[in-house]
Amino acid sequence: MQDKPQTLEDSWQRSIRYVRISVTDHCNFRCQYCTPESGAPWFPKPEQLTANEYKRLIRIFAGLGVSHIRFTGGEPLLFPALPELIAEAKAAGVAKRSVSTNGVLLARKGASLLRAGLSKVNISLDSLNKERFSAITRGGDLDAVLEGIEVARQIGVPQIALNVVLHQSSTREDLLRLAEFALVGNLDIRFIELMPLGSAGSTLYQRDFYSAQKAKALIETVFGPLQPEQDSPTDGPASLYRVPGFASRVGFITPWSHNFCAACNRVRVNAAGRLLYCLGQEAGLELREALREGLADRHIAQKIQQGVWHDKPERHYFEDVPDRSAPVFMMRVGG
Repeated sequence: MQDKPQTLEDSWQRSIRYVRISVTDHCNFRCQYCTPESGAPWFPKPEQLTANEYKRLIRIFAGLGVSHIRFTGGEPLLFPALPELIAEAKAAGVAKRSVSTNGVLLARKGASLLRAGLSKVNISLDSLNKERFSAITRGGDLDAVLEGIEVARQIGVPQIALNVVLHQSSTREDLLRLAEFALVGNLDIRFIELMPLGSAGSTLYQRDFYSAQKAKALIETVFGPLQPEQDSPTDGPASLYRVPGFASRVGFITPWSHNFCAACNRVRVNAAGRLLYCLGQEAGLELREALREGLADRHIAQKIQQGVWHDKPERHYFEDVPDRSAPVFMMRVGG
């Protein structure tokens, strides 16, 4: 085994510059592809990281050269201290500070996030049909989401992107209406393949997988050939395209049909403080105990370096995992 490097890199010669931090496992939706109908268990409050512990981790990751931190959940806008965490990331020199949200609380909370230093917001939106949206999200309010998107535009959030999870049951109307809605509104849009994670994701994957290639071909029948764009190191796993005549971009995220692991530049921290090296595997590092045992930041940074270097896998192995029955807050992988 080689010695670990001095920066946050893995043994596959990948630089880790992107960290997804889950600030809560609570959510006000129960989306079909994300959560079992009965709901998912929550971490007991003592097991969840506090705002101050998140701030320490943000500073540690910034010191390791991370340039993009995305705050996720559950639903991150439920976490009261989210603006403080965004401000902490900005003060620590993290260049890109983004949030993935279902959008329901965005109209109310967007301005405070922007003042704190929000760079980008990704909003989940799988249909513009109220009945289908309500069915997919198990009761979600489409009007509230659309209001949140409009407020984000009006207040000037620098980047706004829509995340669309693909299903066989997604209709031609769904996908084309969403693409038109994004392009006309100068919003980026990402079409994301289902991943077989968690009991909800595994069940849907087996019966409802729809490839990004099919979605791309459908969109091109209406909008013409999509023009590939050079990806930014902070764009995450999306393959991005331009549509002639429009300013926004269309992206496709293909964890299954076109594996993007070779360019993986990210790790994830869940709400209980576990550093996960790969969304598709269980290997990880318990950071909560390190934070609470009084270790200095530099020693925690060394633990993270060593863990990423020695244990981040070359790729996911979804096809080799026969049973993922434990509920997992799965998706919103968009860059």
